[in-house]
Amino acid sequence: MKKVATIKTIILLTSVFCFFNACKKPHPSDDDTNDTNKTDNTCLHVVWSKPFLDENTSAVMQDPIIVDGYVVFAGYQQFSVADLTNRINVFDKTNGEMHPSWTKCIEEDLGYGISEVLLGGENKDVLFYSTSRFLHAIRLDRGWRFWTAVHESSNTTVRPSVLGSDVIVPYFTNVTRYNSTTGQKTTLFSFDGVVKTIQWAINEHNDTVLFFTDGWEKVFCYNLTKDNVSWECTLSTEHEGTSFLPIIVENKYVLFQHRYYVSCVDFSTGKLIWTAMTNGWIEDNPILYYDGKIIVRPNYGNITCYDVRNGNLLWTSSNVGMSTNSTREYGKMDVYKGNLYFTTGGTKTSYLYCLSLTTGSINWFDAGPADRGIYGGLTIDQQTGYLYCHSIWSVMCVDLNKTPKK
Repeated sequence: MKKVATIKTIILLTSVFCFFNACKKPHPSDDDTNDTNKTDNTCLHVVWSKPFLDENTSAVMQDPIIVDGYVVFAGYQQFSVADLTNRINVFDKTNGEMHPSWTKCIEEDLGYGISEVLLGGENKDVLFYSTSRFLHAIRLDRGWRFWTAVHESSNTTVRPSVLGSDVIVPYFTNVTRYNSTTGQKTTLFSFDGVVKTIQWAINEHNDTVLFFTDGWEKVFCYNLTKDNVSWECTLSTEHEGTSFLPIIVENKYVLFQHRYYVSCVDFSTGKLIWTAMTNGWIEDNPILYYDGKIIVRPNYGNITCYDVRNGNLLWTSSNVGMSTNSTREYGKMDVYKGNLYFTTGGTKTSYLYCLSLTTGSINWFDAGPADRGIYGGLTIDQQTGYLYCHSIWSVMCVDLNKTPKK
């Protein structure tokens, strides 16, 4: 009887080991070929997968955007410095079918690749997309561009944001507002200093307030309704700012992201509450706030989680592969049912990771269909549990409720 029990124990342990490691595959070999429909060698439950351009053409893509029943993927393919194709594809988020108005939406931009895609308009029906030179507005339901503006500056770090239904762009000391319908521009305000990456909110007095940095050690709150600076805060050390928007937490905290730091400032008074030094450069990776936690993912190093109230370190996740040879496996992280999802690269490919948001422990990771990697930012539909992500060739939808596959 003891011998039979031992054999059963070995079989059980072997089964558990094989299941747990099904998602932890080695890096693919150089002989692997692209196949956007091949899903049998991945533990991801892929609902649908579609080529972004075609099955043999790679692209640099932005974070996907979910709007109504569709998901938007934007990116570009660059053949040379002056030969570049921008494209925005809109897919049915359930079955992956292309939106009928977007089957041939290819935009030529004379060598300027898409750097930002935003959703705006009165009914959230306008896509704004920006390059280092142009700002475009496209009707989501029709797939056609109805106005284009030339940026006032050729500064490659220009980063628009949405204010109400319109789009605003900081150009050094001036902030310009573009009407979402006509593209007409007006000067929103001028500032005695450099303005970078604006986020807005409505305060307790029903005033519109804007939060931004000067790109270095100062952060500001500008009251747009009263046309004055509500407060400014000088951080404790010199911080080089990033191009990511400040994060507003329940009109109580404002989080500012810098190259090696995250700072938390009081929403109403501008008092510096805490500053945390990260364990690596975070200029390419937006931080994430969720349920009292701040998740920080450096370019190279461990993922860390902080308490938004005091900046205390809650956990550090080690042994997460980081890339040393690519700049595009970075982008938006997301949370679903207590787990954190993000992509990060190894020496040959990029993986989709699933971590426990409570402890930071790794649940699983996977290189996607055909082991060709999952790159950049991702977005999760909280109602369905569908995760939208991409490789450098294809875009896909993963059902997290059925992942990892049994």
